[in-house]
Amino acid sequence: MGRFTTARDRKQGAVAIIGCVFLFTAFGVLVYGRFATSVGAAALYNRASVGVGFILFGISMLCFTPMVYLQRMHRRHVDSAVLARELKGILLGFFCYVVPFFLAMGALSSADSTGALGLVLMVAFGAIPFVYRRHRKKDPISYKHTGSAAIVAFCGVFAVISIAGGAFSCSEMLDDLNGGWRQERFAFYEAEINKPRGRGAALSPTTFEVSLYRDGESVANHHVDARLSVNAADWPEVALVLDEPMAEVRWYPKTRTLVGARDVDGPATAGDPIE
Repeated sequence: MGRFTTARDRKQGAVAIIGCVFLFTAFGVLVYGRFATSVGAAALYNRASVGVGFILFGISMLCFTPMVYLQRMHRRHVDSAVLARELKGILLGFFCYVVPFFLAMGALSSADSTGALGLVLMVAFGAIPFVYRRHRKKDPISYKHTGSAAIVAFCGVFAVISIAGGAFSCSEMLDDLNGGWRQERFAFYEAEINKPRGRGAALSPTTFEVSLYRDGESVANHHVDARLSVNAADWPEVALVLDEPMAEVRWYPKTRTLVGARDVDGPATAGDPIE
């Protein structure tokens, strides 16, 4: 089993530990945001947990990026001939994979006007990637230099995107804090279920995206006066209030966070008490 022995290795080990701390903290924050309430004043801060989680994840990637560079690129001998061949392969790959795809799609879309010629061109352009692939199998390229650079660049870009996306998400919460909540009465609403799919479904709750209308005129003009996003776990309580003839709602507009709602003519309430 290998261990850190030199001063440089110990520094890398410390950076790796810090990166793992940020990574697991980010995961914990995202899980918290998955199960936290979406109703009430506290929900505004819960909305920011997703942004905070992405920022922490980006920081962890920033910790790992220099380590990947040191492991794969630092002080490695660069063979100019091999590098030139790899760059040539990347350029040829672009012209033999990407460009023919768009040309084939263009030929297919123009087949109505060009007839058989469009179909022939589509087949011809579509055959280019297969021909180039056969050539590449006979003369493969390892991409030793550019592959390592691509991995380092991917880690760095992914870190920047995560931090930027998280900061944008948090900025909406800050805008709501600065602008304050709004409170109005609404007579009509409609709701759509937003059920995440794919790999991110485990960390993204099912939500009801709600459109609120002040009166029948807004409904007739398809003018949405307010929008809310309510987790499925909180929806039954909220729906009881919105189903009443007239509901008074307090919400934060940027994050679409429901603070509280009450039936104007009855006892039904949801979220924080409002007046």
